[in-house]
Amino acid sequence: MTYDEKLAFLSVTLRSFEVTDFSLDILQGITVADLLNISLEKDKKIAFRAAWVFETIVLKNTSLLKSVLPQFLDNLKKQKNWSCLRSYTKILLFLTSKKNKEYPLQNEIEEEIIEHSFQWMIEPRCPVAVLVNCLDILNNLQKKHPWVYEELQAQISYFQRTKPSPALMSRTNKIIQQKS
Repeated sequence: MTYDEKLAFLSVTLRSFEVTDFSLDILQGITVADLLNISLEKDKKIAFRAAWVFETIVLKNTSLLKSVLPQFLDNLKKQKNWSCLRSYTKILLFLTSKKNKEYPLQNEIEEEIIEHSFQWMIEPRCPVAVLVNCLDILNNLQKKHPWVYEELQAQISYFQRTKPSPALMSRTNKIIQQKS
């Protein structure tokens, strides 16, 4: 299947599947690496579908991350689509969680994730879904990187004053209670 055929498949065919159906079997030769490449497409809808399918498939079967983890981490620097970043941050949530036993992250990679998370959060256009995922990522990493705690608390306080949406308040209160 050519790259253009893969784009066409993602833009049209996947609409007919339920999220629970997503697997490499239904992708007709599209690989997880292809999904990552397509998630950087200029067409935001196609990029979003690729990122969403990638997220769904790899979180269902995390062993699939093994072959593409360096590519995924490299994409973090390039990804500008907020819809795709929502899926990317869900994967980062897994990678920084206690559930992740397969992929220990090196300090340098964790520091890059911390930097990206703070950068995304402070961007005024950052959607709440990405913001709350970033808060959880930073909360996960502040246990190993204690310096993150103070900045995270400052950001939480700021967001509670300036963006008090129900989702944000719920997530920030949960993080505050965990530390207490």
